[in-house]
Amino acid sequence: IRTDLETRLTPLLPSGWKFEPTIDGTIKASAPVLYIEFTAFEPRVQNNNLARGQVAARFNLIITDPKTDTKKAEDAVDEHVRRLIGAIDSMDDIYWDTAEKKRLPDGPLAWTVNTFAIADTTTEE
Repeated sequence: IRTDLETRLTPLLPSGWKFEPTIDGTIKASAPVLYIEFTAFEPRVQNNNLARGQVAARFNLIITDPKTDTKKAEDAVDEHVRRLIGAIDSMDDIYWDTAEKKRLPDGPLAWTVNTFAIADTTTEE
């Protein structure tokens, strides 16, 4: 799902953004970084059970900005999350639930956007 998300989001987001498939260790970057954190499979969405053969694939999209000045970083990362949510909203099969701003353990401000896609669990043989 990480590769598919990156492929689909790349044309919708600014060309200078860097994608990272995991957030194991955040990196120093000179551009905004979008981390894709795959978190869970769930049988329901917003308290509604999904049909047999469907599952909600949950992931966090975590956007950071390289600015170190807190005011500038906060303004920048707020604009980044607005663009990211706009990109998600333009897709008809990926959805977001919540977004939360926090400071990552290694320092940068970040927005975490809790996102999901409905996936088919049946296989054709």
